[in-house]
Amino acid sequence: MVGNVMKLFPNIIFSRVLPAVIVLSMGILAGCTYFNNIPPVTTLENPARSRTLGDYEVAGNVLAVQVCASCHGVNGQSNSPMIPNLAGQQKDYLVNQLQDYRDRSRSNEYGVQYMWGMAASLTNRQIQELAEYFSKQAPVKRSKNNGSDPKLVRGKEIFEKGIPELGVVQCNSCHGPSGEGMATFPRVAGQQTYYLTQQLNLWQHPDQKRFMEVGGKTWAPRTITFARPRGVLMQGIVKNLSDEDAKAVAMYLSTLQ
Repeated sequence: MVGNVMKLFPNIIFSRVLPAVIVLSMGILAGCTYFNNIPPVTTLENPARSRTLGDYEVAGNVLAVQVCASCHGVNGQSNSPMIPNLAGQQKDYLVNQLQDYRDRSRSNEYGVQYMWGMAASLTNRQIQELAEYFSKQAPVKRSKNNGSDPKLVRGKEIFEKGIPELGVVQCNSCHGPSGEGMATFPRVAGQQTYYLTQQLNLWQHPDQKRFMEVGGKTWAPRTITFARPRGVLMQGIVKNLSDEDAKAVAMYLSTLQ
């Protein structure tokens, strides 16, 4: 009799447990399918998926808030001197830079470490939406410049008049009378002083090893010059700018409203 019970026991488990397992599995699959088909832009059912850069369904504004904000701030205003403000930036400029990071034609230390990976899987639609989002954020507001600092005075002079004897063109001819930018020329008003200084140094000294060597590797010159008219243009303008004048311009630009 014991043997008969042992023979029946597996059958009982099979007949009662298996259907329950099948039902449970179907429920899990149905649930996954249901949540994965819900656009994460308008619902919170699947927040983990909306944080995936490779998900083509995620809108740019969601990526901006859930991914980009960790460095650039939700409103595009960075708290780090090394990370640029994106608030109120020109949309066309942002599109160009994201595309350049995606195809690795723009390079600097932080770009290689962070932006290459962040932009690698962005779709053209997401790039357009990210640029749209940040371009519509309120620009940084700075305290009024009293103009008494000699460096600020020098920076203002270069921004408005350039240095004709050295072939340095005034910055406002491309970046706008108040530094607000124009189309593919970026907004520089209210930008981080350190970030602006580093960018100017990049164009001033494209041949210097300290700007080319990242992570023990020397990148091809095209990643420094960007191999595009906008990069070459800036190199020609600032090549005769001294390091002190570059700092003065950066300081002045950071004070603009």
